[in-house]
Amino acid sequence: MSWAGKLVGGGLGFVLGGPIGAVLGAVVGNQFDKDGNSRASSGGRMNQRERSNMIFFTTAFSMLAKFAQADGSVSKSEINVIDNFVKNELQLDERSRKLAIEIFDEAKKNQDSYEEFARQFYNHFRQQRSLLISMLDLLMRVALADNNFHSKEREYIRKTKEIFNISDSQYESILARYEQDSYDNLEKYYKILEVSPDASMSEIKKQYKQKIKDFHPDNVIGKGLPEEYREFAQEKFKEIKKAYEVIKENRSS
Repeated sequence: MSWAGKLVGGGLGFVLGGPIGAVLGAVVGNQFDKDGNSRASSGGRMNQRERSNMIFFTTAFSMLAKFAQADGSVSKSEINVIDNFVKNELQLDERSRKLAIEIFDEAKKNQDSYEEFARQFYNHFRQQRSLLISMLDLLMRVALADNNFHSKEREYIRKTKEIFNISDSQYESILARYEQDSYDNLEKYYKILEVSPDASMSEIKKQYKQKIKDFHPDNVIGKGLPEEYREFAQEKFKEIKKAYEVIKENRSS
Protein backbone atom coordinates (compact mmCIF):
# COMPACT_ATOMS: atom_id res chain seq x y z
CA MET A 1 0.00 0.00 0.00
CA SER A 2 2.57 2.53 -1.22
CA TRP A 3 0.18 5.48 -1.04
CA ALA A 4 0.05 5.32 2.77
CA GLY A 5 3.54 6.78 3.01
CA LYS A 6 2.57 9.81 0.91
CA LEU A 7 -0.52 11.04 2.73
CA VAL A 8 1.19 14.16 4.03
CA GLY A 9 4.24 14.35 1.84
CA GLY A 10 2.30 15.68 -1.14
CA GLY A 11 -0.52 13.17 -1.17
CA LEU A 12 -3.11 15.52 0.31
CA GLY A 13 -1.88 18.44 -1.78
CA PHE A 14 -4.63 17.92 -4.33
CA VAL A 15 -7.28 18.31 -1.57
CA LEU A 16 -9.57 15.32 -1.94
CA GLY A 17 -12.53 17.09 -0.38
CA GLY A 18 -15.94 15.74 0.59
CA PRO A 19 -16.55 13.25 3.40
CA ILE A 20 -13.61 11.08 2.28
CA GLY A 21 -11.25 14.03 2.58
CA ALA A 22 -12.65 14.88 6.01
CA VAL A 23 -12.08 11.34 7.32
CA LEU A 24 -8.63 11.03 5.80
CA GLY A 25 -7.63 14.47 7.03
CA ALA A 26 -8.72 13.56 10.56
CA VAL A 27 -6.75 10.30 10.44
CA VAL A 28 -3.61 12.13 9.30
CA GLY A 29 -4.18 14.78 11.96
CA ASN A 30 -4.42 12.09 14.60
CA GLN A 31 -0.97 10.85 13.59
CA PHE A 32 0.50 14.30 14.17
CA ASP A 33 -1.17 14.40 17.59
CA LYS A 34 0.22 10.97 18.51
CA ASP A 35 3.72 11.22 17.14
CA GLY A 36 4.54 14.90 16.95
CA ASN A 37 5.19 14.25 13.28
CA SER A 38 3.19 11.96 11.07
CA ARG A 39 4.46 8.44 10.50
CA ALA A 40 2.65 8.66 7.16
CA SER A 41 4.63 11.64 5.88
CA SER A 42 7.35 10.06 3.76
CA GLY A 43 7.56 9.81 0.00
CA GLY A 44 6.65 12.09 -2.89
CA ARG A 45 3.41 12.90 -4.60
CA MET A 46 0.91 10.18 -5.44
CA ASN A 47 0.53 8.85 -8.95
CA GLN A 48 -2.92 8.10 -10.37
CA ARG A 49 -2.98 4.45 -9.28
CA GLU A 50 -1.94 5.33 -5.73
CA ARG A 51 -4.63 7.99 -5.58
CA SER A 52 -7.21 5.45 -6.80
CA ASN A 53 -6.02 2.95 -4.20
CA MET A 54 -6.30 5.56 -1.45
CA ILE A 55 -9.82 6.60 -2.46
CA PHE A 56 -11.02 2.99 -2.65
CA PHE A 57 -9.48 2.07 0.70
CA THR A 58 -10.73 5.14 2.56
CA THR A 59 -14.23 5.15 1.10
CA ALA A 60 -14.76 1.41 1.45
CA PHE A 61 -13.97 1.41 5.18
CA SER A 62 -15.90 4.64 5.75
CA MET A 63 -18.98 3.17 4.04
CA LEU A 64 -18.60 -0.02 6.06
CA ALA A 65 -18.47 2.00 9.28
CA LYS A 66 -21.59 4.00 8.42
CA PHE A 67 -23.42 0.91 7.18
CA ALA A 68 -22.58 -1.19 10.23
CA GLN A 69 -24.15 1.54 12.39
CA ALA A 70 -27.39 1.49 10.39
CA ASP A 71 -29.32 -0.67 12.87
CA GLY A 72 -28.04 1.29 15.87
CA SER A 73 -24.99 -0.76 16.82
CA VAL A 74 -22.05 -2.62 15.29
CA SER A 75 -22.51 -6.32 16.07
CA LYS A 76 -19.82 -8.94 16.61
CA SER A 77 -20.95 -10.84 13.50
CA GLU A 78 -20.62 -7.67 11.39
CA ILE A 79 -17.13 -7.07 12.74
CA ASN A 80 -16.22 -10.68 11.86
CA VAL A 81 -17.35 -10.19 8.25
CA ILE A 82 -15.34 -6.98 7.95
CA ASP A 83 -12.32 -8.59 9.61
CA ASN A 84 -12.52 -11.51 7.18
CA PHE A 85 -12.65 -9.02 4.29
CA VAL A 86 -9.53 -7.30 5.62
CA LYS A 87 -7.50 -10.45 6.26
CA ASN A 88 -8.56 -12.81 3.48
CA GLU A 89 -9.77 -10.68 0.56
CA LEU A 90 -7.67 -7.55 0.85
CA GLN A 91 -4.83 -9.46 2.55
CA LEU A 92 -3.62 -6.34 4.33
CA ASP A 93 -0.41 -6.21 6.31
CA GLU A 94 -0.41 -5.09 9.94
CA ARG A 95 0.21 -1.43 9.16
CA SER A 96 -2.60 -1.34 6.63
CA ARG A 97 -5.01 -3.11 9.01
CA LYS A 98 -4.31 -0.47 11.64
CA LEU A 99 -4.98 2.28 9.10
CA ALA A 100 -8.26 0.57 8.12
CA ILE A 101 -9.33 0.53 11.79
CA GLU A 102 -8.44 4.21 12.17
CA ILE A 103 -10.49 5.11 9.10
CA PHE A 104 -13.40 2.94 10.29
CA ASP A 105 -13.41 4.56 13.74
CA GLU A 106 -13.08 8.09 12.35
CA ALA A 107 -15.94 7.54 9.89
CA LYS A 108 -18.22 6.41 12.72
CA LYS A 109 -17.71 9.83 14.33
CA ASN A 110 -18.07 11.77 11.07
CA GLN A 111 -21.32 13.75 10.69
CA ASP A 112 -21.69 13.23 6.92
CA SER A 113 -24.43 10.83 5.89
CA TYR A 114 -23.93 7.34 4.52
CA GLU A 115 -25.34 8.50 1.19
CA GLU A 116 -22.67 11.21 0.87
CA PHE A 117 -19.92 8.60 1.19
CA ALA A 118 -21.69 6.34 -1.31
CA ARG A 119 -22.03 9.18 -3.82
CA GLN A 120 -18.37 10.10 -3.55
CA PHE A 121 -17.43 6.44 -4.07
CA TYR A 122 -19.66 6.33 -7.16
CA ASN A 123 -18.27 9.58 -8.54
CA HIS A 124 -14.73 8.19 -8.44
CA PHE A 125 -15.53 4.66 -9.69
CA ARG A 126 -18.63 5.12 -11.85
CA GLN A 127 -16.85 3.63 -14.89
CA GLN A 128 -15.75 0.54 -12.94
CA ARG A 129 -18.94 -1.50 -12.80
CA SER A 130 -17.29 -4.57 -11.31
CA LEU A 131 -16.04 -2.54 -8.33
CA LEU A 132 -19.48 -0.99 -7.70
CA ILE A 133 -21.15 -4.40 -7.82
CA SER A 134 -18.57 -5.92 -5.49
CA MET A 135 -18.94 -3.09 -2.99
CA LEU A 136 -22.71 -3.63 -2.88
CA ASP A 137 -22.01 -7.35 -2.48
CA LEU A 138 -19.81 -6.65 0.56
CA LEU A 139 -22.48 -4.44 2.13
CA MET A 140 -25.06 -7.20 1.64
CA ARG A 141 -22.70 -9.63 3.35
CA VAL A 142 -22.45 -7.32 6.35
CA ALA A 143 -26.23 -6.76 6.43
CA LEU A 144 -26.97 -10.48 6.58
CA ALA A 145 -24.08 -11.41 8.88
CA ASP A 146 -26.38 -11.67 11.90
CA ASN A 147 -29.15 -13.40 9.92
CA ASN A 148 -31.33 -10.33 10.41
CA PHE A 149 -31.82 -8.00 7.45
CA HIS A 150 -32.73 -4.92 9.48
CA SER A 151 -35.11 -2.41 7.86
CA LYS A 152 -32.48 0.35 8.09
CA GLU A 153 -29.87 -1.89 6.45
CA ARG A 154 -32.38 -2.72 3.72
CA GLU A 155 -32.93 1.01 3.22
CA TYR A 156 -29.18 1.63 2.92
CA ILE A 157 -28.84 -1.23 0.44
CA ARG A 158 -31.66 0.22 -1.65
CA LYS A 159 -30.05 3.67 -1.59
CA THR A 160 -26.68 2.20 -2.57
CA LYS A 161 -28.30 0.33 -5.47
CA GLU A 162 -29.82 3.59 -6.69
CA ILE A 163 -26.67 5.70 -6.20
CA PHE A 164 -24.49 3.07 -7.91
CA ASN A 165 -27.04 2.66 -10.71
CA ILE A 166 -27.16 -1.11 -10.18
CA SER A 167 -29.75 -2.94 -12.26
CA ASP A 168 -32.43 -5.17 -10.77
CA SER A 169 -30.81 -8.27 -12.29
CA GLN A 170 -27.43 -7.37 -10.80
CA TYR A 171 -29.06 -6.80 -7.44
CA GLU A 172 -30.82 -10.17 -7.60
CA SER A 173 -27.51 -11.79 -8.51
CA ILE A 174 -25.95 -10.42 -5.33
CA LEU A 175 -28.93 -11.27 -3.14
CA ALA A 176 -28.92 -14.86 -4.41
CA ARG A 177 -25.55 -15.47 -2.75
CA TYR A 178 -26.81 -14.68 0.74
CA GLU A 179 -30.50 -15.48 0.86
CA GLN A 180 -29.89 -19.07 -0.14
CA ASP A 181 -33.06 -20.38 1.45
CA SER A 182 -35.10 -18.32 -0.99
CA TYR A 183 -33.90 -20.26 -4.03
CA ASP A 184 -33.14 -23.82 -4.96
CA ASN A 185 -29.46 -24.25 -5.74
CA LEU A 186 -29.83 -24.20 -9.50
CA GLU A 187 -31.91 -21.02 -9.53
CA LYS A 188 -29.26 -19.39 -7.40
CA TYR A 189 -26.63 -20.03 -10.07
CA TYR A 190 -28.82 -18.64 -12.84
CA LYS A 191 -29.24 -15.48 -10.77
CA ILE A 192 -25.48 -15.20 -10.22
CA LEU A 193 -24.98 -15.21 -14.00
CA GLU A 194 -27.98 -12.90 -14.45
CA VAL A 195 -29.70 -15.18 -16.94
CA SER A 196 -33.12 -16.76 -17.10
CA PRO A 197 -33.49 -20.52 -16.58
CA ASP A 198 -35.20 -20.46 -19.99
CA ALA A 199 -32.15 -18.97 -21.72
CA SER A 200 -30.39 -21.06 -24.35
CA MET A 201 -26.96 -22.48 -23.57
CA SER A 202 -25.42 -20.15 -26.15
CA GLU A 203 -26.98 -17.14 -24.38
CA ILE A 204 -25.73 -18.39 -21.03
CA LYS A 205 -22.24 -18.92 -22.40
CA LYS A 206 -22.18 -15.42 -23.86
CA GLN A 207 -23.19 -13.90 -20.53
CA TYR A 208 -20.66 -16.06 -18.70
CA LYS A 209 -17.82 -14.88 -20.95
CA GLN A 210 -18.76 -11.25 -20.39
CA LYS A 211 -18.89 -11.62 -16.61
CA ILE A 212 -15.60 -13.53 -16.57
CA LYS A 213 -14.05 -10.68 -18.53
CA ASP A 214 -15.53 -8.08 -16.18
CA PHE A 215 -14.24 -9.78 -13.03
CA HIS A 216 -10.97 -11.35 -14.13
CA PRO A 217 -8.43 -10.05 -11.58
CA ASP A 218 -5.82 -9.23 -14.23
CA ASN A 219 -8.36 -7.26 -16.24
CA VAL A 220 -9.73 -5.22 -13.36
CA ILE A 221 -6.26 -4.26 -12.11
CA GLY A 222 -5.25 -3.45 -15.69
CA LYS A 223 -8.11 -0.94 -15.82
CA GLY A 224 -6.54 0.99 -12.98
CA LEU A 225 -8.60 -0.43 -10.14
CA PRO A 226 -7.00 -0.58 -6.70
CA GLU A 227 -4.41 -3.26 -6.00
CA GLU A 228 -6.34 -4.14 -2.84
CA TYR A 229 -9.25 -5.15 -5.05
CA ARG A 230 -7.46 -8.11 -6.67
CA GLU A 231 -8.48 -10.76 -4.12
CA PHE A 232 -11.90 -9.14 -3.86
CA ALA A 233 -12.39 -9.70 -7.61
CA GLN A 234 -10.90 -13.20 -7.43
CA GLU A 235 -13.73 -14.41 -5.19
CA LYS A 236 -16.37 -13.12 -7.60
CA PHE A 237 -14.45 -14.66 -10.50
CA LYS A 238 -14.50 -18.10 -8.83
CA GLU A 239 -18.21 -17.79 -8.08
CA ILE A 240 -19.05 -17.00 -11.72
CA LYS A 241 -17.03 -19.98 -12.95
CA LYS A 242 -18.75 -22.30 -10.50
CA ALA A 243 -22.21 -21.05 -11.52
CA TYR A 244 -21.49 -21.71 -15.18
CA GLU A 245 -20.08 -25.19 -14.52
CA VAL A 246 -23.10 -26.19 -12.41
CA ILE A 247 -25.56 -24.97 -15.06
CA LYS A 248 -23.62 -26.59 -17.89
CA GLU A 249 -23.51 -29.92 -16.04
CA ASN A 250 -27.22 -29.72 -15.30
CA ARG A 251 -28.04 -28.97 -18.94
CA SER A 252 -26.00 -31.93 -20.17
CA SER A 253 -27.45 -34.46 -17.73
